[in-house]
Order: sequence, then structure tokens, then C-alpha cells
Amino acid sequence: FSMEEMKNKVVLITGASSGIGEGLACAFARQGASLSLCGRNVENLKKVAENIKVTETIQVVADVKNVKDMERMVDETVAKLGQIDVLINNAGYGCKGGIENGTLEQFDEVFSVNLKAPYYLMQLCLPHLKKTKGCVINLSSCYTNMFVPDAVHYSMTKVGLDHLTKCAAIELGKYGIRVNNVNPGLVVTEMVKANWKPDELEAFCKDFLSNTPLENESLSIQEVADVVIFLTSSAAKSITGTCLPVEKGYHSFKPH
Repeated sequence: FSMEEMKNKVVLITGASSGIGEGLACAFARQGASLSLCGRNVENLKKVAENIKVTETIQVVADVKNVKDMERMVDETVAKLGQIDVLINNAGYGCKGGIENGTLEQFDEVFSVNLKAPYYLMQLCLPHLKKTKGCVINLSSCYTNMFVPDAVHYSMTKVGLDHLTKCAAIELGKYGIRVNNVNPGLVVTEMVKANWKPDELEAFCKDFLSNTPLENESLSIQEVADVVIFLTSSAAKSITGTCLPVEKGYHSFKPH
């Protein structure tokens, strides 16, 4: 596909102030898209926007746990940039917790960020995506095919997000709107580091990579961004309802 096609597109990215969201913002900026960067951290959003000098960018300080914030996020994007071509539900939250040691407070927070927010933002963006025949990319996880007892809240939300994506693809296809998931493997972001002790994370990374046919190093944010950009482009115009694993072949290689 041609880079030129992105120059007329407006991309709304949640969780754009760090990690994969920041990487997606930079990648789309290089393609020439206009960006609505949404996130909670004011200073980080400013830094991301300052690094993007090649395209029109707005910053929306908002928390996807807040319904009014999500409504404002969409309203400001359309008011300032005129349209929405691509919605990227990237904001995510994870914490350790299982049946024995998890809490309902954790359950509610993880589900609010990882599942309720993508659902509601798709609803809010739908009138605008109909006009542009746009698309939605949800950032899911390889945990949808893993059974990790101390990440039960997180895993359940990502399984739900995969299901939401497939249902939305069927429902919205009549409008020419495509909905897809990207399910990354091990990407060592600040969120990941916050949930692991350094020695435990090192051991987990070593075990994960030893169970992939591409055993070398953990997934880079750019590798995820490349797949997301492909799925939003005309090269993927016949792809919808897909949950695409980007995890160095972990699930095809690891013995079950």
C-alpha cells in the first residue's frame, strides 16, 4: 500500500502516552496520519506530541474508566480533526490476581479498562466510522491462549475482547467497517515491568522465548506497530474479524 493513503486519515489512539500506544503514534505519524493522542498522563502526552513534528496532532487528557472522558475524547477529536478513520483501542491495564488472592476491585478496574472501554468507544465512534468506512484495531494479548492463574482478570478481558472483535466485525461489516485484533506476545513495556519483580520477569522472558521458533529477543513495539498499520491499510481491505497473533510463533510451537 502507498504511504499517501494515510495522509488523509485521522487515527484516535487510547493509551497513547507510553508503551505500545506511544510506538503506534510515532509509527502512524511517519505514515502522515493525523493523530488524536488520548491518555491520562499529561506530561507524557506532551512528550509524545513533541516527538511528532511531521503531522497534525491533538492531545486529549482522558481516562477510559470515565464514561464522560470517553465521550469528550471522541467529541474533541471530531471537532478538531474533522473525522475518525481509525479507532485503536490500545489502553490496557493488568494486575496479578487469581481466584484465591484476587479482589473484586481489581476485577472491576481491569474489566473497565480492557473490555468496557473498547466496547463503548466503538459505539461512540460508530457514526464517524460509518462516514469514513473506517476500521477498528483492538490490542488484545497472547494470554487469550494461555492459562495463567495469577493473571485471571487480565486473561478474561482479553478473551472477551477477541469475542467482541469477531461480533463487531459481523455486525459492522455492512457499513464497510472492519474490526480486527492484534494479539501481541511478550513486549516488555513499563506496565509489564510494574507487575513483575526484575528476577521473575527475566525468568519469564527466558521461558517464553525458549518456547518460540524465533528464539532471540522479546517483541519490539515497532514490530507490533507494523502489523497494526498493515491492518488499517488498503492492503488489508479484505481482513476483518481476525485476531492476529504477533508472538514469534509461541502458540504454534509450545507443547500444550
